[in-house]
Amino acid sequence: MKRKTAIVGWLLLVGLLVWTAGLVLAAWPVVLGPASQFAPQTQGLEPAGLHPVAYIPMAHGVLDEQPETWVDTQDREAVRAYYLTEYLASDGVSSGWTGDHASCNAGTTSAEFKEAIVRRINYFRAMGGVPPITGLKDEYNNKAQQAALILSVNGALSHDPPPEWLCYTVEGDEGAGNSNIYLGVYGPEAMSGYMYDAGDKNYAAGHRRWILYPQTQWMGTGDIPPPSYAPSNALWVFDDENIWGDRPGTREHYVAWPPPGYAPYQVVYPRWSFAYAGANFDSATVSMTRNGQPLPVQVNQVEYGYGENTIVWEPADSFGFPPDGDIVYQVTVSNVLISNQPQEFTYQVTVFEP
Repeated sequence: MKRKTAIVGWLLLVGLLVWTAGLVLAAWPVVLGPASQFAPQTQGLEPAGLHPVAYIPMAHGVLDEQPETWVDTQDREAVRAYYLTEYLASDGVSSGWTGDHASCNAGTTSAEFKEAIVRRINYFRAMGGVPPITGLKDEYNNKAQQAALILSVNGALSHDPPPEWLCYTVEGDEGAGNSNIYLGVYGPEAMSGYMYDAGDKNYAAGHRRWILYPQTQWMGTGDIPPPSYAPSNALWVFDDENIWGDRPGTREHYVAWPPPGYAPYQVVYPRWSFAYAGANFDSATVSMTRNGQPLPVQVNQVEYGYGENTIVWEPADSFGFPPDGDIVYQVTVSNVLISNQPQEFTYQVTVFEP
């Protein structure tokens, strides 16, 4: 996201992190998220076969409201049904793209396709225990769509595309600056890629933190399908009307991925995260067990300013494969400073085949 004219003085850190997701999703495998409006943009591309991405940051006040807008992840059947009816239902929807690269017509995608993207986003939010987004805003969609065309036709990523790039528009430039951007993947699959948040440069899981950011009510999407050019996605994530607002209620006081309770193995990724608004994780530790046996973890460097304050770690285990039976992980996050008082959180995640 680009630097804006009005800078909120209390925001200490808003930045861009470029990551490389290790998903084998398409022939053009690169992704970036939105650049910071305050910090200098940094980005980089990884070797072919990998998927880069990037994102942005912040933290705010907390409310005690508890709207019932999420999945009861302690209910195995509810989790299984929600995966089958919501996650899978967002697959395979035709984009209905009306544009054209040759004439620099960004076009649009069908209402059904956009709804599939919203369903995928809200699947992750409901499982994570945060309120759903209300939907996609036309203004955000239009600018993100132009951004996606610029990226696709030039076969390159930038949050600040130069005017000499093919199909450049001021609106597309703005869209690129306010969006997570993906080259090589589009539509609902790109949303899953942002949640995966893999790659050495993405150790802070910033894309995921913005997908799960509780304050967000409106996003925007731009999507270009294959095959003539590289497919692309631009996901506008800065909800200007709400990003600085009070934090709504969440299912738990924290937001973890994978969430406590049952989780389909398909959405349990190698990088785990635990967010708590306003918490200090500088001296926090993470320990885990797998079916009762100690499991080593690597805790990543803590980075603040990307969505809610978050600690990220990588368990020494394999993920993404159908388990022979339920696998019960116990997670303990210790020495989390909340209002300068150390606290400890323990929860279980049961990974299963839905």
